[in-house]
Amino acid sequence: MRKIKFLSEVYDKSGNTENLERNISFQKMTNQGALLGSLHSSFQLRGFFDSADLGQPIKDSQPFPLLTYSFMDFIESHDTSDFSLIEFGSGNSTLYFEKKFKNLISFETNKEWYEKIKRQLIKTKYQLIESVDLEDGKFEININPEKTFVLIDAACNRYKITDCLLKKIKPNFIILDNSEWYRNTAKLIIKESYFEVPFWGYKNTEHWESCTSLFINLNNILLLDNNNILPPPLSRRIISSWDQP
Repeated sequence: MRKIKFLSEVYDKSGNTENLERNISFQKMTNQGALLGSLHSSFQLRGFFDSADLGQPIKDSQPFPLLTYSFMDFIESHDTSDFSLIEFGSGNSTLYFEKKFKNLISFETNKEWYEKIKRQLIKTKYQLIESVDLEDGKFEININPEKTFVLIDAACNRYKITDCLLKKIKPNFIILDNSEWYRNTAKLIIKESYFEVPFWGYKNTEHWESCTSLFINLNNILLLDNNNILPPPLSRRIISSWDQP
């Protein structure tokens, strides 16, 4: 069978476009082969295979959050440098978000994990806390809720943590990971006048699809600035006449 090269434009890190041949090498043997090759290339560019080999989520050899690709595409496309993040449950997300947010407060219940992550942090206010204390709301949050994200990803009762959080502050944005497993927690947030935006997709190191949900405070809606970060790997740039005024 004659081999046909599959060509496309992709974005490099600097925002320029390059021929796909220079970034990913695969041959279009059949239509199915091209589709599988494209999927493989996309996962490779997102760090999926490197993460699987290492056993922890990374991208471009750097720590990367264990959150869905679709959510990370969203958050990377917006400027959060003037926002604070409160994180229940730490990890590679802590190392990543420390550079993304103005301030970061992170609560961790696992002492071994806490000691490992702590050595790599620079400015994060990192706190070791017992699971029962976290679930009972024995944590202090003195922060402006209007400029705050909260990430709920702790290895304990997320419903109880969220209930205590919402009694303390009503942040503009709440991120609930694996929200498909925690629908009671999601309903609790929605009951407090939040709107849920579910971001389904894959994560680095995981071979199944899951959901990271963003909840937006409807009582105090705040729009995020788009800072034109690059689109996802292998996305196409098209200037369409259908988009002209």
